Amino acid sequence: MNILHVWDQSGVACILAKYQNKLGHNAKVIRRANYDPYSIYEFYRDFVEFVEESNYLEFCLKEAKNADIIHIHSRTDVLLYLRKKLEHESKIVMHFHGTDLRGIRRKYTINDLMANPKLLFKNKRVARIRQRNNLLAEESADKVLYSTPDLKKFLKVSYPVLVNIPIDTEHFTKGQNIETKEDFFIFNTQAISNMDWIVNYCKRNGINNLKVIDRIHQPIKYSEMPGFLKQYKTYVDVRYVNDKLLHNLSTTALQSLACGLDVLDYNLDRITELPNDRVGSNATRIVQKIYEELH
Repeated sequence: MNILHVWDQSGVACILAKYQNKLGHNAKVIRRANYDPYSIYEFYRDFVEFVEESNYLEFCLKEAKNADIIHIHSRTDVLLYLRKKLEHESKIVMHFHGTDLRGIRRKYTINDLMANPKLLFKNKRVARIRQRNNLLAEESADKVLYSTPDLKKFLKVSYPVLVNIPIDTEHFTKGQNIETKEDFFIFNTQAISNMDWIVNYCKRNGINNLKVIDRIHQPIKYSEMPGFLKQYKTYVDVRYVNDKLLHNLSTTALQSLACGLDVLDYNLDRITELPNDRVGSNATRIVQKIYEELH
């Protein structure tokens, strides 16, 4: 089977492509050139083709003509473009991952709004466009997938399928951990909208020594991530986004479990084992069954 992954979120497409090739399929990922802050695509370069954004749509169209399955991650604009050009010649899977459905509500200070009063209107307009394109993509796709349970409420189609985040357990492996630095740590990323709330939440529940690591300004290479995680004992997977506490396990939490760390979930309950369906090879077989049902 020729499988074309369009775009990627947090390495999900790359992991699926890697294990799909192991199963004997021909799978690859198309990504934008010159943007790889965590060096994920450098790590999976054998499965990735890089294209300039200015030529992205046309290149995807060229590659899609030879694909049995077109698996699109987040890029609703590409799905709508391909569906218009190919009509119903190809099977297209639309895969939503998080912010593409939730969005991120930015909080502005009075000074921000005084300096640029149009900020609020711009955010509302962007949200309307995102919601409209998401709905059109859902209606146009042959199958809709979503990565975390909380996303289902944003979807309008009747039968979207939950496909949990896969982890490359050939890369994130258990082993003797390096001498640990701290008991509890958390990453600050662009997907978190209120780190102060998280720190205070942990303090109220007895975690006073939480170490916050800034991955926005100090990105950690994907190749180095397992070694970095093994410096610590427990990852705190508390994410407060758009004034809501997210209940699902994050990619980093799953990677931590695969490396043998403990994880505290949103309720600060301790988890010690990676769920079996998150193992890359198992997750890929689940996705493969979905593809086969389309043919």
